[in-house]
Amino acid sequence: MGVRERVLAAALECFAEEGYERATIARIRELSGVSNGALFHHFPTKEAIAGALYVDSIASILQRYREILAAEPLTLDEAVSGVIRAQLSWVETNPTRARFLYAQGRLNPASDAGTRLREMNAEVGAAYREWLAPFIGSGAARELSMPVLVAVVTGPAHAIAQQWLAGQLAGSALSFAEELAAAAIASLSTEPAPPKQALRPVTARIRIELRDADGSVTGTATTTTVLDGTTT
Repeated sequence: MGVRERVLAAALECFAEEGYERATIARIRELSGVSNGALFHHFPTKEAIAGALYVDSIASILQRYREILAAEPLTLDEAVSGVIRAQLSWVETNPTRARFLYAQGRLNPASDAGTRLREMNAEVGAAYREWLAPFIGSGAARELSMPVLVAVVTGPAHAIAQQWLAGQLAGSALSFAEELAAAAIASLSTEPAPPKQALRPVTARIRIELRDADGSVTGTATTTTVLDGTTT
């Protein structure tokens, strides 16, 4: 393991144990076992360390997305399900990194890490747009802006992942993948929802009785009507 990797591994451990604000470069250097010179050669500040750890983590997720798109899925279901499963699978495999990402929030857009992250997202976004274009052209998928598209496909899975990481959901986070994919596909698809099943007409016989003041029946009548569920 090289110096950079050793520093990032130590930083992840330190951030997980102490939190970003309380973690110090001195402690990270101590855990990594590298010299001050070697550490500062790669990372001038703690923010730079956290930014590199953030970008590396996102890069490993985006690589999974690229692999899914490179396989040229034939349906919306195949692509969306693949992306959501890849996302939740990464979280389950890398819970400490996932907690770091959610705790860290957004990167400083003006930082080197923020610039790199925008470039990676744009690259994957362009690949996704290229794959989705024929579906939009045929009218099978809606044309959405990239922020909305990302929110629809991965946003709900992020919510599930954070609850799972917090111990609020039992079992595997992947157990929610099918429902999440179905909801995302419904939002992307232009196909209308299936119509409600019409009620089968029912013939009803109604008997009417006329009674006087003491309750005695003074007359009866019977009629037939059809109930088809269109009126109440």
